[in-house]
Amino acid sequence: MKKLSNLEFKKKFDSIADTYEKVSNSYTITRRAESFKIDSAEVILETGSGTGIISGLIDKSIICTDISYEMCKQAVRNNRENVICCDAEKLPIRSNILDGILSAETIYYLDNPQHFLSDSYSALKKKSKLMITVFNQDMKLVDRIRSFLRIFDKNQYFDDGQRDFISMGYLKQILEKNNFKITSIRKKVIFPFGSLHKLNLYLEKGRLNYFCYFIIIEAKCIK
Repeated sequence: MKKLSNLEFKKKFDSIADTYEKVSNSYTITRRAESFKIDSAEVILETGSGTGIISGLIDKSIICTDISYEMCKQAVRNNRENVICCDAEKLPIRSNILDGILSAETIYYLDNPQHFLSDSYSALKKKSKLMITVFNQDMKLVDRIRSFLRIFDKNQYFDDGQRDFISMGYLKQILEKNNFKITSIRKKVIFPFGSLHKLNLYLEKGRLNYFCYFIIIEAKCIK
């Protein structure tokens, strides 16, 4: 299946904006949001923010950006004051102004992830941070199962059209190429159910974390 373009993904997410939060898994959203701690005095921007559902749990001062105009409108309805509708590969941000950039499950949707990293590097201050979460490429089987389940419940299992994610090897390569040094890599959530939270916390510490859904990466901007 041919990968969709940025504009095609835009249309997909425009169509789901009104119900996006209803079909999102609140437990996995909370687990990703809790991965990042910021100082409220810092200027942080989120790319691919959607309705602002993740960054809203971290700090509502985070600037929301998304290519989907409908998602941005929903973020405003959610009382997010700083919302910019833009492509993550063409950030309308001045150089050396941001203390951090957050990007949750966005980078593998992009036409050219390196354009995003190049723009991020330009906008970030020296030694500032890039915070990324990605779906674990090794768990593609889970996505195939979800694709099958959409046959029975299209409202709960939104089909975003994405079938390939991004390997950690390639992500490390392009981060290094664009002058980012990885400072931490963590894996989270084997079972996407709040009722199994304690079990998740235990399993995430051992070898079974291979089966985690999400990979959390923090990288420092080297200037």
